[in-house]
Amino acid sequence: MKRTIVVIGGLAAGPAAAAKAKRVDPSASVVLLEAGETISYGICEIPFAVGGTIRALSDLVLFTPERFEAEKGVVVRTLHRVERIHPTRRILEVRSFEKGATSELGYDRLILAMGSQPKPLGMPGEEARNVFTVKSFSGAAALEHYIIRESPRRAVIVGGGYIGMEMAEALTLRGLECTVLHRHSLPMWGLEDAPREAVALELEKHGVKFVGNTAVRGFDVSRFNTVTRVRTDTASFETDLVIMCIGVEPQSALASEAGIEIGARKGILTDQRQVTSVDGIYAAGDCCEVRNLITNKWMYAPLATIAARQGRVAGENAAGGSAVFKGALRSVAVRVFSLEVARVGLSSQEALEQGFEPAETRIESDSRIPFFPGNARVSVILIADRKSGRLLGGNVYGGDGAVLRANTLALAIQCGLTARELTETDLIYSPPFSPLWDPLLIAGNRLHHSLRSNEKPDPD
Repeated sequence: MKRTIVVIGGLAAGPAAAAKAKRVDPSASVVLLEAGETISYGICEIPFAVGGTIRALSDLVLFTPERFEAEKGVVVRTLHRVERIHPTRRILEVRSFEKGATSELGYDRLILAMGSQPKPLGMPGEEARNVFTVKSFSGAAALEHYIIRESPRRAVIVGGGYIGMEMAEALTLRGLECTVLHRHSLPMWGLEDAPREAVALELEKHGVKFVGNTAVRGFDVSRFNTVTRVRTDTASFETDLVIMCIGVEPQSALASEAGIEIGARKGILTDQRQVTSVDGIYAAGDCCEVRNLITNKWMYAPLATIAARQGRVAGENAAGGSAVFKGALRSVAVRVFSLEVARVGLSSQEALEQGFEPAETRIESDSRIPFFPGNARVSVILIADRKSGRLLGGNVYGGDGAVLRANTLALAIQCGLTARELTETDLIYSPPFSPLWDPLLIAGNRLHHSLRSNEKPDPD
């Protein structure tokens, strides 16, 4: 009997799930529903398109709906929003924005991939026409159009996380004066203090004003419906443009209304096959919580890498397969002007909160042999459990070559290596790419000897 698989959401997890389901069961009718006009585009690339590193926003679109249908065999319905799920009847209530009407759509298997939505401040003025988020293709297009049409000179970025840093660089490259407002004393909470200080210094070097330990209290809005001033608990800042970067939250209301189990972080809970608590319904991507591979506890990690992998697993299993997704570490990186910064696994504070006895070391070394062109300084922070020696997390930051070393560290952590075992890793030595002793090996050796002596590692 031909099965019908319906996927809700068209960003990362949804298209991955739909394409995989059709490959596993070519006879299945696979339908992808998306409330917006665009599917399968690079959301992480938006700041680089705004800044001009990527030539045009249209370059971010991987598949148009028409091409996805033709190449993947999936029926794509854009401008269709699911308003209600009836799990016992296996029926969806779907609104077509083009027709302005609601109809019913049946399914045998349903995959939820609604993604996340920007967290609001909940203040008057937040809906002004010069206030933007960096969360969708349509939002990016609106921002680009506003910059071209209005030629703003000053921008205030609310939030000093990864997206806030990328947007500070992007808008600076566009010639705007940027001020970043952040509730913590340093940008990029979750990193260790040393890389956060390095990020703050990099912002200062490029003319970005960082204001920490501050909270937005209100917006002054003109009669033209534009924010002209952002007021905080410490000062106020005139602006022509506001970018909201205070984080995202799962879009899980539809699932919750259908009786699907939701976690403490408001994300959908699934098993390793991406099956929810309701029969016949799977979930993947930013609308879900995910198991942390180190602690085996739930976390919220809205990352495209996780979403795509979960989507493939959900799609395969909805089509009759038996794939599993065991969890993730939370591996993430950002470029702040010329500074590369990556974080993998647990921070020292998280390790402490999870019951580990964290030991930490930090080294600075060369990315290549010192006299080779292109050499840059790279810093590595390693965190391990003092009792077992097991690697728990780390930060890698500095010049060219820093972030890709964090990929090696991610593999070491995921495989459960100790600091000693990291020092025994057979890494490449080649003058154009790496010195004889790679920074990861130096850091692992320093941490291993510290653990052996049962002394606190030298932070320098």
